[in-house]
Amino acid sequence: MQSPDRLNPQPQHIVHKVKSNGLTLSVLELGSKSPSDTTIVMHHGLRDSAYALLPIATQLSEHFHILLPELRGHGRSDRSDAYGAFDFVLDLHETIEALASNHIALFGHSLGGHIVSRYAAIFPEKVQAVMIVEGLGPPHRARQEDEAAEMQALQFMILQRLRQQESRSRRIVSEADALMRLIRNNPRLDQEHAAQLIPHLLSNTESGLAWAFDSRANSVFVGASRANDAKYWRNIQAPTCIVSGSLAFEYWGAEMGKADFDGHFAEDEMLERLELFRDCEHHWFENSGHMVHYDEPDRLSALCRAFYRQKLSS
Repeated sequence: MQSPDRLNPQPQHIVHKVKSNGLTLSVLELGSKSPSDTTIVMHHGLRDSAYALLPIATQLSEHFHILLPELRGHGRSDRSDAYGAFDFVLDLHETIEALASNHIALFGHSLGGHIVSRYAAIFPEKVQAVMIVEGLGPPHRARQEDEAAEMQALQFMILQRLRQQESRSRRIVSEADALMRLIRNNPRLDQEHAAQLIPHLLSNTESGLAWAFDSRANSVFVGASRANDAKYWRNIQAPTCIVSGSLAFEYWGAEMGKADFDGHFAEDEMLERLELFRDCEHHWFENSGHMVHYDEPDRLSALCRAFYRQKLSS
């Protein structure tokens, strides 16, 4: 349910509080809402911020009603002891029930892409169009079908991702230090945009500045598999636009790198995933890595506008 409280409104958007299973979620709103409008709900990814999508959302708000939830465990949304995929799906549903108009479209980056894929498959009657940006998961790894190797990987993930890991990263000494790290990790991110993001990516704790996300949210991908993802992709009925960063191997190689894995997709591997969708178009962004909205925001905004205006015009 929606609370009437609004947190620190800024000129270009309003921030609402939405309740979901006892948690309070922070949800940004742009554009006007009426029963005849389409609401596009835009979900950011793990360790990111709803504010990172504002440049794209602002352009879309000229034509549509926009909602940008901050995922549980991120930003001003509450932290939780539950970070399963369907906890995030429920949060999306509660946001839609509380704040959306009668017509819904979805956008998701990375983890956000997994969330909106599940929602669109489970509630097909509610969703008119879907955009998934770098949300089809990592490339297949060698030995992925080796059950002994899978058990070792699960052991590592349980110990590293289910435990809170507050002390893992080097202490953040200042906003300038955080900005330097953000730019170093995302060299194609515009520096002015990066500086605007930093206040939303940080929180003040008793120990000083910290990244504004709960490390336990990483647990959402423990036990994830492409076979499980595929059943949701097959059941999305709405037209779907999928965006992939040609340079995303940089991210996957660093995130999951092993001697036998360099982060690249095998030949035809992406095509095999795309063929699972009923109605889909696919775009490679040649100058983007995993963080497409950081690397090519103008091109992504233009594609979003064109896709949604075409698919939502009828």
